[in-house]
Amino acid sequence: MSVVKLAVKCPHCKEPIIAGSTRCKHCHAELVSSTKKTSPLKKLDTFRAGFLSGLLFSLLIALIGWLHFTS
Repeated sequence: MSVVKLAVKCPHCKEPIIAGSTRCKHCHAELVSSTKKTSPLKKLDTFRAGFLSGLLFSLLIALIGWLHFTS
């Protein structure tokens, strides 16, 4: 019994490669997207840190303004 491997063409050099490959064996091009998939939790942490930084900055500016005008 033989194993059947599906062949597709490399989008860069058009040579046949095995479907699901991550790198072309002919031109060595990366076949997976270069964007890293981040978890939704990581995106939430980034948003949360930015939001809290902005909130802290706004409170600091308000405190400086209040101290300036009350003295």
